Amino acid sequence: QGIRQALAMGADRAVVVDDENLRGSAALVTARVLAAVIEREGADLVITGTESTDGYSGVVPQQLAELLGLPSLTFARKVEWANGALRVERLSPTGYDVVECPLPALVSVTSGAVEPRYPTFKGIMAAKSKPVDQPSAADLGFGAEAVGPSGSGQKIRSVREAPGREAGRKVVDEGEAYLEIVRLLEQLKVI
Repeated sequence: QGIRQALAMGADRAVVVDDENLRGSAALVTARVLAAVIEREGADLVITGTESTDGYSGVVPQQLAELLGLPSLTFARKVEWANGALRVERLSPTGYDVVECPLPALVSVTSGAVEPRYPTFKGIMAAKSKPVDQPSAADLGFGAEAVGPSGSGQKIRSVREAPGREAGRKVVDEGEAYLEIVRLLEQLKVI
Protein backbone atom coordinates (compact mmCIF):
# COMPACT_ATOMS: atom_id res chain seq x y z
CA GLN A 1 0.00 0.00 0.00
CA GLY A 2 2.66 2.57 1.02
CA ILE A 3 4.91 1.68 -1.91
CA ARG A 4 2.11 2.15 -4.47
CA GLN A 5 1.23 5.46 -2.83
CA ALA A 6 4.84 6.67 -3.19
CA LEU A 7 4.78 5.60 -6.83
CA ALA A 8 1.48 7.45 -7.31
CA MET A 9 3.06 10.58 -5.81
CA GLY A 10 5.78 10.61 -8.47
CA ALA A 11 8.46 7.97 -7.83
CA ASP A 12 9.48 6.17 -11.05
CA ARG A 13 10.14 2.77 -9.53
CA ALA A 14 10.52 1.03 -6.17
CA VAL A 15 12.81 -1.51 -4.56
CA VAL A 16 11.42 -3.45 -1.60
CA VAL A 17 13.58 -5.82 0.43
CA ASP A 18 11.18 -7.93 2.47
CA ASP A 19 13.03 -11.11 3.35
CA GLU A 20 12.12 -13.41 6.25
CA ASN A 21 15.87 -13.92 6.87
CA LEU A 22 16.17 -10.24 7.82
CA ARG A 23 13.80 -10.55 10.80
CA GLY A 24 15.58 -9.62 14.01
CA SER A 25 18.42 -7.81 12.23
CA ALA A 26 20.02 -4.95 14.12
CA ALA A 27 20.59 -1.43 12.77
CA LEU A 28 23.99 -2.20 11.23
CA VAL A 29 22.61 -5.14 9.22
CA THR A 30 19.75 -2.92 8.05
CA ALA A 31 22.26 -0.26 6.95
CA ARG A 32 24.37 -2.87 5.11
CA VAL A 33 21.35 -4.19 3.19
CA LEU A 34 20.17 -0.67 2.30
CA ALA A 35 23.69 0.26 1.20
CA ALA A 36 23.79 -2.78 -1.09
CA VAL A 37 20.51 -1.73 -2.72
CA ILE A 38 21.65 1.88 -3.13
CA GLU A 39 25.00 0.81 -4.61
CA ARG A 40 23.19 -1.50 -7.02
CA GLU A 41 20.72 1.20 -8.08
CA GLY A 42 23.04 4.20 -7.98
CA ALA A 43 21.98 7.50 -6.43
CA ASP A 44 23.13 11.09 -6.26
CA LEU A 45 20.96 11.87 -3.26
CA VAL A 46 19.79 9.49 -0.54
CA ILE A 47 16.95 10.78 1.63
CA THR A 48 16.06 9.00 4.88
CA GLY A 49 13.97 9.65 7.94
CA THR A 50 15.75 10.31 11.22
CA GLU A 51 14.77 6.99 12.80
CA SER A 52 12.49 4.00 12.36
CA THR A 53 9.26 3.38 14.19
CA ASP A 54 10.35 -0.02 15.49
CA GLY A 55 13.84 0.31 16.95
CA TYR A 56 14.06 4.11 17.39
CA SER A 57 17.84 3.85 17.35
CA GLY A 58 18.35 6.76 14.96
CA VAL A 59 21.71 5.40 13.79
CA VAL A 60 20.87 3.83 10.41
CA PRO A 61 21.21 7.05 8.36
CA GLN A 62 24.71 7.72 9.71
CA GLN A 63 25.76 4.08 9.29
CA LEU A 64 24.41 4.13 5.76
CA ALA A 65 26.33 7.30 4.90
CA GLU A 66 29.53 5.77 6.28
CA LEU A 67 29.06 2.53 4.33
CA LEU A 68 28.41 4.48 1.12
CA GLY A 69 31.22 6.98 1.75
CA LEU A 70 28.81 9.93 1.58
CA PRO A 71 28.61 13.12 3.61
CA SER A 72 25.66 12.96 6.02
CA LEU A 73 23.46 15.98 6.59
CA THR A 74 21.26 15.06 9.54
CA PHE A 75 18.02 16.35 11.09
CA ALA A 76 17.18 18.50 8.08
CA ARG A 77 14.07 20.60 8.49
CA LYS A 78 14.51 22.22 5.07
CA VAL A 79 16.41 21.00 1.99
CA GLU A 80 17.34 23.12 -1.04
CA TRP A 81 19.54 22.84 -4.11
CA ALA A 82 21.29 26.18 -4.61
CA ASN A 83 24.40 27.25 -6.55
CA GLY A 84 25.50 23.67 -7.24
CA ALA A 85 25.31 22.59 -3.60
CA LEU A 86 22.85 20.86 -1.32
CA ARG A 87 21.82 23.26 1.45
CA VAL A 88 19.95 22.13 4.56
CA GLU A 89 18.68 23.79 7.67
CA ARG A 90 19.71 21.30 10.36
CA LEU A 91 17.73 21.29 13.61
CA SER A 92 19.88 21.94 16.66
CA PRO A 93 19.18 22.47 20.37
CA THR A 94 19.33 26.24 19.86
CA GLY A 95 17.37 26.49 16.60
CA TYR A 96 19.00 25.43 13.36
CA ASP A 97 22.35 25.44 11.57
CA VAL A 98 22.83 25.92 7.82
CA VAL A 99 24.96 23.17 6.27
CA GLU A 100 26.02 22.76 2.63
CA CYS A 101 27.75 20.07 0.60
CA PRO A 102 28.06 18.87 -3.00
CA LEU A 103 26.35 15.75 -4.30
CA PRO A 104 26.37 12.82 -3.84
CA ALA A 105 25.14 13.03 -0.25
CA LEU A 106 22.76 11.54 2.31
CA VAL A 107 20.14 13.67 4.08
CA SER A 108 18.04 12.56 7.04
CA VAL A 109 14.90 14.69 7.31
CA THR A 110 12.67 15.42 10.28
CA SER A 111 8.95 14.72 10.15
CA GLY A 112 8.03 18.33 9.35
CA ALA A 113 10.58 18.80 6.56
CA VAL A 114 8.21 18.33 3.65
CA GLU A 115 4.54 18.48 2.89
CA PRO A 116 3.84 15.43 0.74
CA ARG A 117 1.88 15.98 -2.44
CA TYR A 118 -1.41 14.21 -2.89
CA PRO A 119 -1.49 11.56 -5.57
CA THR A 120 -3.63 12.43 -8.56
CA PHE A 121 -5.99 9.94 -10.19
CA LYS A 122 -3.59 9.79 -13.14
CA GLY A 123 -0.71 9.08 -10.74
CA ILE A 124 -2.67 6.35 -8.96
CA MET A 125 -3.45 4.64 -12.26
CA ALA A 126 0.16 4.99 -13.49
CA ALA A 127 1.49 3.51 -10.21
CA LYS A 128 -0.09 0.18 -11.06
CA SER A 129 2.27 -0.29 -13.99
CA LYS A 130 5.47 1.07 -12.42
CA PRO A 131 8.12 -1.55 -11.60
CA VAL A 132 8.62 -2.80 -8.04
CA ASP A 133 11.82 -4.82 -7.69
CA GLN A 134 11.85 -7.25 -4.73
CA PRO A 135 15.36 -8.66 -4.23
CA SER A 136 16.07 -11.06 -1.38
CA ALA A 137 18.99 -10.67 1.00
CA ALA A 138 20.73 -13.44 -0.95
CA ASP A 139 20.18 -11.54 -4.23
CA LEU A 140 22.05 -8.63 -2.62
CA GLY A 141 24.97 -10.87 -1.59
CA PHE A 142 24.01 -11.58 2.02
CA GLY A 143 24.14 -15.16 3.22
CA ALA A 144 22.08 -16.38 6.17
CA GLU A 145 25.02 -15.85 8.56
CA ALA A 146 25.26 -12.14 7.62
CA VAL A 147 21.65 -11.20 8.41
CA GLY A 148 19.13 -11.67 11.19
CA PRO A 149 20.14 -11.60 14.85
CA SER A 150 23.40 -13.49 14.20
CA GLY A 151 24.54 -11.09 11.47
CA SER A 152 24.89 -8.10 13.78
CA GLY A 153 26.74 -9.77 16.61
CA GLN A 154 24.07 -8.42 18.95
CA LYS A 155 21.60 -10.33 21.05
CA ILE A 156 18.56 -9.07 22.92
CA ARG A 157 18.69 -10.54 26.40
CA SER A 158 15.54 -9.02 27.79
CA VAL A 159 12.88 -6.42 27.20
CA ARG A 160 11.17 -4.55 29.99
CA GLU A 161 8.77 -1.68 30.31
CA ALA A 162 10.21 1.77 30.84
CA PRO A 163 9.60 3.09 34.35
CA GLY A 164 6.63 5.40 34.72
CA ARG A 165 7.07 9.07 35.38
CA GLU A 166 7.09 10.09 38.99
CA ALA A 167 4.75 12.77 40.25
CA GLY A 168 6.12 16.28 40.15
CA ARG A 169 6.50 18.60 43.09
CA LYS A 170 4.25 21.61 43.48
CA VAL A 171 5.72 24.87 44.69
CA VAL A 172 3.18 27.28 46.13
CA ASP A 173 4.06 30.87 45.34
CA GLU A 174 3.62 33.24 48.23
CA GLY A 175 6.14 35.71 46.86
CA GLU A 176 9.28 33.65 47.54
CA ALA A 177 8.70 30.62 45.25
CA TYR A 178 11.61 31.59 43.01
CA LEU A 179 14.01 30.79 45.87
CA GLU A 180 12.64 27.22 46.09
CA ILE A 181 12.90 26.81 42.31
CA VAL A 182 16.51 28.04 42.33
CA ARG A 183 17.32 25.61 45.17
CA LEU A 184 15.80 22.68 43.22
CA LEU A 185 17.72 23.64 40.06
CA GLU A 186 20.95 23.81 42.08
CA GLN A 187 20.25 20.32 43.50
CA LEU A 188 19.80 19.01 39.95
CA LYS A 189 23.05 20.79 39.01
CA VAL A 190 21.27 22.71 36.26
CA ILE A 191 22.61 25.97 37.62
